[in-house]
Amino acid sequence: MVRPWPSSSSSESGHGTPPARIGYLAQELPPHAARLQLLAAFAAGRPGLPDEYAEQLLSLGLFREQDLHVPVAALSVGQQRRLQVATLVTQPADLLVLDKPANHLALDLVEDLQAALAAYPGAEVAVSHDRDFRARFEAEQLELHAGRRR
Repeated sequence: MVRPWPSSSSSESGHGTPPARIGYLAQELPPHAARLQLLAAFAAGRPGLPDEYAEQLLSLGLFREQDLHVPVAALSVGQQRRLQVATLVTQPADLLVLDKPANHLALDLVEDLQAALAAYPGAEVAVSHDRDFRARFEAEQLELHAGRRR
């Protein structure tokens, strides 16, 4: 499934500047979970202290306040996936690449992810075998079978 990036060209040719920042949601979780606490992992690589990001993380509705100081390694697979999604949708990117984004997610979180993607202004590429996810994806879809467009 592909959502094209908005054209930044002033011509009417339909060509735009390729994306410079790519957000990637991998199909599988990393083999070794971080030893960091949830909030510190969410804030990693961002300016300031982790506590400055608590409100932003909690506003997504993916975690409760008591989860913020739990080590990532102690989180369930679904919670670790929620952390990946939270990080992805809160960092600026021109293109989102989603490799089987519904893996490890409960239905309610898949719906939350799809709502976030519907509001996302940039380009998206999603690969999914999940029929419900594909049916609710609001952009152009390209199906491949045996490596060929269907």
